Amino acid sequence: MRNLLIINFFSVVICSEVDKYFINYLIEIENKVTRPFGNEMVSGKIYRSFNDSRLSSQFLGEVICSIKSGPWKDWWANGKRKYKGEYVNGQKSGFWHEWDKNGILYFESLYLNGKVVQIRNCTSEVCDTLVAKNYVELKF
Repeated sequence: MRNLLIINFFSVVICSEVDKYFINYLIEIENKVTRPFGNEMVSGKIYRSFNDSRLSSQFLGEVICSIKSGPWKDWWANGKRKYKGEYVNGQKSGFWHEWDKNGILYFESLYLNGKVVQIRNCTSEVCDTLVAKNYVELKF
């Protein structure tokens, strides 16, 4: 009986922890993040590691049953920001920003139900989400 209680305790502790994955070792197909070689679903926090030892691992976002959810961001291999946005039910939603490899903002996009409804080229237009939000009615 005592052994059964100990085993039960450890199974509860292990199952209640949030898994941590590195995107470098996962694959993404049709907006689903899975383990390679079996398409095994994952749930938990997703990080990116870098080949450059001077750069620390960065938190990207979370997946629930392999579906991206909530705020997400990513970085280029040089540690510069790549994109920032939010997923709702695995689809891009709201304002998304994309940077080039030098860290210069070059696109600002607005997504609704996973589809682009507005895009700005920040190299030739003023990209200011606060101003744009005043002119766009978001229905989520």
